[in-house]
Amino acid sequence: MVAVIDAVVQQSQIYMTRISKWKSKVSLNIEVGPYVLKLAETQKEVISCFQLRHQVFYQELSGKTKKTKLDFDDFDPICDHLIIVEQTTQKIVGTYRMHSSNESNRFYTETEFEMPRQMNCFRPSFVELGRACIHQDHRKGLVISLLWRGIVEYMNRTEAAYLIGCSSLKYNNTRQVALVYKYFEQKELLSSQIFKPQKAYQLSDFLFWLMVYSAGLNDKQIEEAEQLIPSLLKTYIKAGAKIASYPAYDKEFNCIDFITILKKSEMNSRFTLKLSRLN
Repeated sequence: MVAVIDAVVQQSQIYMTRISKWKSKVSLNIEVGPYVLKLAETQKEVISCFQLRHQVFYQELSGKTKKTKLDFDDFDPICDHLIIVEQTTQKIVGTYRMHSSNESNRFYTETEFEMPRQMNCFRPSFVELGRACIHQDHRKGLVISLLWRGIVEYMNRTEAAYLIGCSSLKYNNTRQVALVYKYFEQKELLSSQIFKPQKAYQLSDFLFWLMVYSAGLNDKQIEEAEQLIPSLLKTYIKAGAKIASYPAYDKEFNCIDFITILKKSEMNSRFTLKLSRLN
């Protein structure tokens, strides 16, 4: 047990060394009401992102805790970290991980799904989103809209043609997952290309439940499916995103992930106009 703890501490120390001289790859700083939308610019701000993610993903959603009380992985040092800072307290209350294809050929999405080599179908440039979370006291429309304002600004600054990422459902009931997938299909929200999860992430009885709903959903089932879709994923859909995968079961966080893809040229113009008016 002591050896395990020592290994965790050592891993954390190595990781902190990797971000000791942190510098964001893009410049962004916008004040809106009580918040500041920016990119993490220092090691302290990046670590605050990891602390918030641990608080939300581990303590709040799964009732667990890590020895380091930080949520980080090997992708974080090559990403930018979009943050929302509450001006009165200077605390980070929202964050989103931004991974530009200009910086790397390795992507988190590939760890869960069978993707084309280096995700070439999204070239020449795209942004992979991940690790979105908001402190429970700040989960309101303005903060979600601010995160999206940052995403659009980041896409513009990196000249990204696509936005991709894993959107999560915070449950693993296969009937409900199949119901939501069928809803996507029935509402024509599926992409023309559907990616499969890696074998370790597949739901064994998903196809059975999909057959149960093969005749289509009735009004009551449509209503249930809409209630099961989290607000963040609904925002993706409002922006014009498509669902591009079968569901993947993430055992670590006990949730279901879908790939979402948004082509910049197909982004909902009314959605982006609303974001541009935030001030």
